[in-house]
Amino acid sequence: MQPKSSADLKKTTVALLGNPNVGKTSIFNCLTGSKQIVANWPGVTVEKRVGSLKHGDIALDIVDLPGTYTLGSRSIDEKIARDFLIDERPNVVVVIGDAINLERSLYLLLQVLELRGDVVLVVNAVDEARKAGLEIDKNELGKQLGIPVVMTSAATGEGIEELKETLVKSVRSSSHIHYLFSEEIEQRIEALAGRFRLVPALSEFDSRWLAIKSLEHDSEVEKLTGFKVEKDFSSELAETRYRYIKRVLSTSVKGKEKHGWDLSEAIDHVITHRVLGIFVFLSVIYIVFQLTFTVSGPLSLLIESGLETLGSSLGNLIGPAWLRSLVVDGIIGGVGAILVFVPNIFILFMALGVLEESGYLPRAAFVIDRLMYSMKLSGRSFISMLLGFGCNVSSIMSTRSISEPKERIVTILVSPFISCSARLPVFLLIAGTFFGAKGGVVVFFLYLLSIIVTVISALIINRLLFKGEPSTMIMELPRYRKPRVSSIILYTWNKGRHFLEKAGTIILGASIVIWILSFFPSEGSQSYAAMIGRTLEPLFVPLGFSWEMISSLVFGVAAKEVIVSSLTTFYGNYALMGSAMEVMRAAISPVTAFSFLVFVLLYVPCLPTLAVTKNETGSYRYVFFSVIYSLAVAYSLALVVRMIGGLL
Repeated sequence: MQPKSSADLKKTTVALLGNPNVGKTSIFNCLTGSKQIVANWPGVTVEKRVGSLKHGDIALDIVDLPGTYTLGSRSIDEKIARDFLIDERPNVVVVIGDAINLERSLYLLLQVLELRGDVVLVVNAVDEARKAGLEIDKNELGKQLGIPVVMTSAATGEGIEELKETLVKSVRSSSHIHYLFSEEIEQRIEALAGRFRLVPALSEFDSRWLAIKSLEHDSEVEKLTGFKVEKDFSSELAETRYRYIKRVLSTSVKGKEKHGWDLSEAIDHVITHRVLGIFVFLSVIYIVFQLTFTVSGPLSLLIESGLETLGSSLGNLIGPAWLRSLVVDGIIGGVGAILVFVPNIFILFMALGVLEESGYLPRAAFVIDRLMYSMKLSGRSFISMLLGFGCNVSSIMSTRSISEPKERIVTILVSPFISCSARLPVFLLIAGTFFGAKGGVVVFFLYLLSIIVTVISALIINRLLFKGEPSTMIMELPRYRKPRVSSIILYTWNKGRHFLEKAGTIILGASIVIWILSFFPSEGSQSYAAMIGRTLEPLFVPLGFSWEMISSLVFGVAAKEVIVSSLTTFYGNYALMGSAMEVMRAAISPVTAFSFLVFVLLYVPCLPTLAVTKNETGSYRYVFFSVIYSLAVAYSLALVVRMIGGLL
C-alpha cells in the first residue's frame, strides 16, 4: 500500500465495488457498454475490466473491482480491492448493494467509509425489491449515511441515467462516517490514531482507519505500521457495525412479512438437493456440450467452405510452389482449421454466460461443495474450476479469491485437468472424423472424465503435498435472474475474442513454424517435424500414436488449438490420398483416436497455463510437478483406453 499524491492523479476514475452477485457486472455493462478493455492488475495476473463513460463533456474511467464482502486482507481479491482504493485513489467509489439484502452490502459500505468519504451507494435490483414487498426510502437512507444514494435496476435500465449524473457531479470529499464503538474501543482507536499521526511515513493514510484495522489484527496494516495490538477486537467491531446498519435500515426500509415458499425456493429445493442436484448439474453440462457440438454445425461448414474457396482462389494466383504451399497449406490451412470452430467456442461461452447470469452457477457450487469437501477443497474451488471450461488461465487466476493457501495451491494444480475451450477444436475434429453422429456423446464423456480426474487428482495431491481439513464455504445464493441479452452478448464477446486473438497471433505464428518444419528439408515423412515425431515414437508405441500425432502433441504445448493445425497440415500433405480427415480415417483406428483424445485432454498444460502457475504459486516446483504429474496421468489413462479397446 503506497498511496499516490494528488499531483499524480491525471484521470477521473470511478471504482465499482460490491459483494458477489449483486449485479455489479451488469451495472458496469450499463455504464460502459462495449467500451471495455481487459488487462491485469499491476503486479498480479488477475484480470481487471476497465470501461469508459462519456456523459456530457465529462469522461470517466470505470474500473470493475473484484467482488468482495469485506476490505480485509485474507484473500487476494480483498487485497486488490483495498489496495486499489488506497494506491490508485479513484475520484469516486461506487458501492453496489442488493436491494433485497442491504444489510450485507452496507457492511462493506461502512468499511469503505471508514477509509474514505467520496462514496456513492447504488441500491440495485429495486424492481425485484418492489415485487418482494420492500419499500426503500432513498432520501432517508442517504440522510442516515451522509452520501448520495441511487436506486437502480440493471435489468430494466431504471436509474442508470441518474447514476451517470451523480457520478459526474460527485467530487472528492474528506468527510468520513465516524460512528462510535464502545468506550474501550474508542479509547484504543484514539490512542493508536495519535501514535500513527506522529509517523511521517503514514501521513497519507487516515489514522483512524489504520487504528481500526490494527484492532482487527489486519496483517497488511500491521506490516505497514510495524505495530501489533495484543487483543483481536474483530468481533466487537463487527457487532458495532451491524448495530449501526440495523438502526439505519429500521428507518429507511419497510417490508411485508414473508409467508410460505416462493418460486425460487421451490426450484432451489430441486436443483440444490444433495442427490437430484447432481443429476441436474450433469444434465445441464450435457445439454451445453450437445448444443456446442450440434447447433454450430451449419456455421462451421459455412466457414470451412469459405476458407476452401479462399485457399483455392489464392492458390491459382500464387506462382512459386513453396509460397503457394505456405499460404494455402500453412496459413489458411493452419489458422483456418481453428477458425472453423469459432461458432462452437462462442456458443459454449454463450451457454456459460446464461448459466452465470441466471444464478445457476453458484447453486452448482453449492451442490458440488459436499463432493469438494471430500477432496479437501470447498465450493470456492469448484467455482474456479468451472471457469476452466473457458480457459485454464482464467481458472487459475480466479483462485486468488481462495483465502486458504493449501486449498488454493491444490486448486491451481488440478485446474488444468478441466477441459478448456482450446481443447474443444481438437475434440470436435477427432470426434467428428471418427465417431460421426456419436461425436457429441464422445465430447460429453471427455468433459465428464476431466471432472473425475480432477476430483481424484485433488485427493492424491492433498495426500502427497498437504494435510489438514478444508475450509468451509459460506455462500449467499443469488436470486434467479432473467439473463439480459446485452450482458450475454458482452460476456460472450469478451471471452470469445481471446480465441480470435490467439488465432491471429500464437496460432498464426505456430502454423507458419509447423509448415516450415513439415516442408523442409523435404515435405512430409522426411521433414523436420517427422524427425521430431520419430525421435519420440518409441515412447508412444504402446499407445499406437504415429509421428504425425506425436509431433502435433509437441506443438500443442504452445497452445492446444495448434494440435488441429498440426494434424491438418501433416495429414494434408498426403494430397493424392484425399483430404486430411479422409487420410486420418484411413491411417488411425477409432480406438487409437479415442486414446489420443484422452491424452490431449490430460497431458501437459499449455505454456500460458504453466506461466500463470509459476506467477500464482511463486515456485517452479509446482510447474515441474504439474508437467510430470499430468504426463503420467495422460499416458496411463490413454494406455488403459488402448488396452480396453483392443479387447473389444
